[in-house]
Amino acid sequence: MIITVDNLSYKVLNDNEVELVHFYQHRNEQKELTVPEIAARRRVVSISRRAFYECENLRRAVLPPTLRSIKDEAFGLCSKLESINLPDSITHLGKAVFEGTLALHSVTLPPHLAELPEALFYDSAISEVSLPESITEIPTACFYDCRNLRRVVLPSTLQKIARDAFHYCLNLKEVVAPATIDHIDMFDGKKEWQLTPLTHKQ
Repeated sequence: MIITVDNLSYKVLNDNEVELVHFYQHRNEQKELTVPEIAARRRVVSISRRAFYECENLRRAVLPPTLRSIKDEAFGLCSKLESINLPDSITHLGKAVFEGTLALHSVTLPPHLAELPEALFYDSAISEVSLPESITEIPTACFYDCRNLRRVVLPSTLQKIARDAFHYCLNLKEVVAPATIDHIDMFDGKKEWQLTPLTHKQ
């Protein structure tokens, strides 16, 4: 069952929970949006695939502490999105959630995120990122073509970085890593893109 409240449509998951599935952006030129904790007397626990895809007017989104999951491309190509909070309750992010967010310079990732998805920040404006200690792998194209990215802080739990995870991050200058990591082949093995020296976090 689908219900609509204040330009937002939800799919009823069960008696207690709903998933946000669509934002009717063409009804107005809304620049700021607060997703409620409760819709139709049910908790909003997830955001569906492409729920806000290509919402070109959206600049700021506030998400509720009831949220557990944001699915594939949910905020993809929101080219003017400047600010979004990711509540600590989130444990899952889908592929390319922030692809093409050309105004999004900073995001704090949830501390209990189970894993990073592919192409999470593909072609975004992210400039600095600190990965939570729950992360063991940085997958393919996660930060692909993030040309504003200058600083990355890696967790002590990290075990693997995909070969193209940071491809075309041409301005990346500093990688803060735990002492257990003494070398990272982050740039498809191209010697001219190796970062030396690697900064260590004790």
